[in-house]
Amino acid sequence: MATEFVHLHNHSEYSMLDGACRIEDMVNWAVENSVPAVALTDHGNMFGAWELYDKATKAGVDPIVGCEVYVAPGDRKKRGKEQGGPYHLTLLAEDATGYQNLLKLVSLGYTEGFYSRPRIDMEILREYRDGIIALTGCIQGQVPQLLCSSRREEGIQHFKTLMEIMGARNLYVEVQNHYIDKEQEAYPIMVQLAKEFNLPIVGTNDCHYLRKSDHEMHDVLLCIQTKKTVKDEQRLRFDNHFYFKSVDEMREALKDYPPEAISNTLEIANRCKDLKLDYGESVMPKYEVPEGHTNDSYLKALCYEGLREKYGQISEEVQQRLDYELDIISKTGYPGYFLIVWDYVKYAHKQGYPLCARGSAASSLVLYALDVITFNPMDYDCLFERFLNLERISPPDIDIDFADRAREHVIDYLVEKYGVDSVGKVATFSTLGAKAAIKDVGRSLEVPLDDVEKLTELIPPIPGITLDEVLEQIPEFQALADRPENKELMDLSKEVEGTKRHVSCHASAIVVSNGPLTNYVPLFKDKHDQVASQFEGKTVEGVGIVKFDFLGVRSLTETYDCLQMIKTNHGKDMKIEDIPFDDKKTYSLISEGLIAGLFQLDASGGMYRVVTQLKPDNFEEFSAIPALYRPGPIESGMMQQFIDRKNGLQKVEYLHPSLENALENTYGVCIYQEQVMQIARDMAGFTLGEADILRAAMGKKDEALIKAQRDKFIEGATKKDISAEEAEEVYDLLEPFGGYAFNKSHTVAYSMLAFQMAYLKTHYPHEFMAALMTGEAGESSKITRYRAECKKLSDFLDVEINLLPPDINSSRREFTVDGNDVCFGLVAVKGVGDAAIDAIVETREESGSFTSLQDFCERVDMKQVNKRAVESLILSGAFDSLEGHRAQYLASLENIMKAAQNAQAERDRGQMSLFGDGEEAPAATVSLAKAPELDPLERLMREKEQLGFYVSGHPLEEYSDIIEYYTSASTETLDAHRIDSEVDVAGMITDVKSITTRKGDPMAVIGLEDLEGTIEVVIFPDAYKTAGDLVEGRVVWIRGKVNINQNSRNRKSENGEMEKEERQIQADRVIDIESVPEQQTSALEVTIPESDIENAEKLKALQQIATANKGNLDLILRLMSSHYGEVIARCDRKYNVAHEPQIIEQVEKLFGENSVKPSNRTIRSNKKNASRMDFV
Repeated sequence: MATEFVHLHNHSEYSMLDGACRIEDMVNWAVENSVPAVALTDHGNMFGAWELYDKATKAGVDPIVGCEVYVAPGDRKKRGKEQGGPYHLTLLAEDATGYQNLLKLVSLGYTEGFYSRPRIDMEILREYRDGIIALTGCIQGQVPQLLCSSRREEGIQHFKTLMEIMGARNLYVEVQNHYIDKEQEAYPIMVQLAKEFNLPIVGTNDCHYLRKSDHEMHDVLLCIQTKKTVKDEQRLRFDNHFYFKSVDEMREALKDYPPEAISNTLEIANRCKDLKLDYGESVMPKYEVPEGHTNDSYLKALCYEGLREKYGQISEEVQQRLDYELDIISKTGYPGYFLIVWDYVKYAHKQGYPLCARGSAASSLVLYALDVITFNPMDYDCLFERFLNLERISPPDIDIDFADRAREHVIDYLVEKYGVDSVGKVATFSTLGAKAAIKDVGRSLEVPLDDVEKLTELIPPIPGITLDEVLEQIPEFQALADRPENKELMDLSKEVEGTKRHVSCHASAIVVSNGPLTNYVPLFKDKHDQVASQFEGKTVEGVGIVKFDFLGVRSLTETYDCLQMIKTNHGKDMKIEDIPFDDKKTYSLISEGLIAGLFQLDASGGMYRVVTQLKPDNFEEFSAIPALYRPGPIESGMMQQFIDRKNGLQKVEYLHPSLENALENTYGVCIYQEQVMQIARDMAGFTLGEADILRAAMGKKDEALIKAQRDKFIEGATKKDISAEEAEEVYDLLEPFGGYAFNKSHTVAYSMLAFQMAYLKTHYPHEFMAALMTGEAGESSKITRYRAECKKLSDFLDVEINLLPPDINSSRREFTVDGNDVCFGLVAVKGVGDAAIDAIVETREESGSFTSLQDFCERVDMKQVNKRAVESLILSGAFDSLEGHRAQYLASLENIMKAAQNAQAERDRGQMSLFGDGEEAPAATVSLAKAPELDPLERLMREKEQLGFYVSGHPLEEYSDIIEYYTSASTETLDAHRIDSEVDVAGMITDVKSITTRKGDPMAVIGLEDLEGTIEVVIFPDAYKTAGDLVEGRVVWIRGKVNINQNSRNRKSENGEMEKEERQIQADRVIDIESVPEQQTSALEVTIPESDIENAEKLKALQQIATANKGNLDLILRLMSSHYGEVIARCDRKYNVAHEPQIIEQVEKLFGENSVKPSNRTIRSNKKNASRMDFV
């Protein structure tokens, strides 16, 4: 039997950190309690409207879409506090017209009325009132508020205004009872007004959480929102009456009001039950095709024209694939979508904006014909069915990456073409993840930070992992969570986990509609004034609006800038698509690990180890790297298996002969989703569309569908004379692979950009590094790394690459190239803004080079180039090429600027020479003050302060030999070392944080900087005792173990992607770097190139040198093999040697310069994997 009461005033989790109800739970509550309808009235927004409509409709519950809007007391467009804060008003959509008008009202609240909150006013309520039922609101409504503040007449007047706008039929007097004094004061008067003006009343409960028992959880959410603690008596708090009460509880709460307060909830629900939302094809923007064409015919004509331009004669195979794709696109109804994409990509090409497609769209020959992608997907076995097929119809998802500077220009083109009201961005919601939930709840409950961190440090950095999964997978976490003192923290953390906490604009999603977006979706404005749909991407697509993904990618900008410099410096008008993918020198550079700055390869920890072990020598292998370097393939051993098979260390085998066709190009390892699909086709007779359903089931871990597909797979295989046992074995092997297999189209598309960048880096290193550093000018840590990369690149390519410091007479805004010199860009100098850079460069170009600091200050516009900017330039070394030194410039700057400002003022007043010859009167020359030069270390340190990195030198350069000989890792290569492995590093202490343990023992966490970057080092009490003074500027050598920096776990970048985990070192020993050779030399290490490994004559000569120079140092051989990689072997102890200059000289004559070095490497003979060599 249906209940007699419907809740009409409810807040979901979309009332961020205020409402605690999940919409699915609200719908389930309605079903369980036989309630015919449920309303959603979140604060000022409709973020959850479509979710409610979709889930309630599917559950057989009538959705009542509404909003508790904020109403400005006066004009919504007026900002400021003069007119007072906004009031609340409950609005419900009675029908589709009401829903449309509610969309407009809520959107205008953000786009025109936002001031602290989205606000509407009476003007637009009057305009968009049709189809809307208004309830006078909670105790924060304008009428009850005025009545409670002794402004009865004003309240009655507002009441009349509401009645006049909405009409007697569409305005209900809302009454509530949460046992609050103000309610008892205001609502009885409201009931009298209802009688006086013959208006109906309706009872509601201001539901902010689902069950009474959720009160404590909701209270914690409020604390998280307001950054208060539970014990704070002055904070916002609710009592335990704001939940979904039963009809009996509501009768009790509203017993002092007329019975219609209960029955009218059903009346309103009945009025709203006919809301139907179905936009159909009207949502798709219309692309205007030429006369005589349909969308289908025009798309086909464009594709054939595009392929003829590429191939001349189109082969039968290509034509069949094209016709097949066009047929699928036509049957799924998306030709118009492809034409829209073609149109804006054509615009981008015309403007010269670099771009590339990614994701499954890169499998489409149609998109190749339309110049959306730059390669024929047939050449790489990219399956169109992974993108679009009839068996699994879903909107096509064509993701385009643009150079970051170009992205907004392309969006502007869409706005111009389809209208500003028809283009917008898309909402994305952040939620309380497992780690954040514990942190935020712990803060609210005032749990000691150490206790919170003990729990959060054990949560693995897996996106989306839940607390229940952590409890199941991590015994140490389970043990801590089970402690009585952590029970409340854990219980509440699990309750708030997954709750939405913040909304922002998606980094890449763009929506375009046929007509104003507010015809279909509500809009909001983010803090950057970007207008976006209040619905997320999938919801927007559910409405029927087409979504495009435009991501701004800096690597594309850097590639474009590099190509422009190549054109300027070398006269070559290179096109990125003309770069060959079989360049051996480029593969050698990648295999050497010189991957800094390369798209995708630079961003992933441990990638250095992958490329140096795999040593890819063709594009098929290279493009597999993004698919291999992911948690699934790494943890399952697939990545290492691929590497070993490539290097001949493991035999390539197939579980069944039918797998060879799909897996032969990846050494028998299944790494791509497309391979899963091919296997299902080849072995079990699936169509590729059916195989895509199998692939999707495995990827989503849909257990029911996986089981059904398993049966179908085995049945299909047996029809092809494959035994059920063999089919089961293959399927069981395939299932986990399918869960983490990667989209091949995506990895091919992204690998192409990575390889193109590597090619430019190999053949045009100066231009590439200049473009790279311009693109990353704001990231001082990256510039430090790229500075070190210049040196490595120079050594590898045997070319001179000089990174010059900033110079006031040669530096431009961006980094530039002059011969072998990379000239520092002013954009990377902190404190010098865009306006200052423009003023400097323009002045220099108009009237020549600057001759002195005073000449500079007199000629540039000092309103644009202020004192701080000049100091920044001085400290960065930009004036070093002029007479004087930095200390003199700093000491003289005040007087020089005063003289320059006077000269500029005179010039502005137009005062001329007394001689009347039209020449400006010369300014008085200010001599540079006498000051001692900054000592080298101070000069470098102040240079780093200004730039964030060193340019003219580095404090560690004098220790370069020690660093080379006695370290096994650097800040850049630390990711290549396994967790808990031992490493030796060296660097300068840049930061010291002293800590006292609970036992009272001192320890420290320091920042250590080397030539390539910085790393955090933890020095526990035992190591601290012998570490000496830990002070900034001290250069030290450290032996320790590699660990994960817990502070980097689960951290997301601005676009929401998980950032890589940072490594840290836990030190076992810290000593001054000067003492390293004396204390740490344990061996002489000889590198023997592959060409000499079997050279018996040279090996015999080395044996003789060792025998003639006996000592106590181990003789260690590094044998370089292309087949086995680097093999380390220690010679028998009888060949131990002394560290004498003549040994170095004699060995280098045998094996080349730098083939021998002192070392602290130790190979212990009791290790099973230690290699030991005797020359005999």
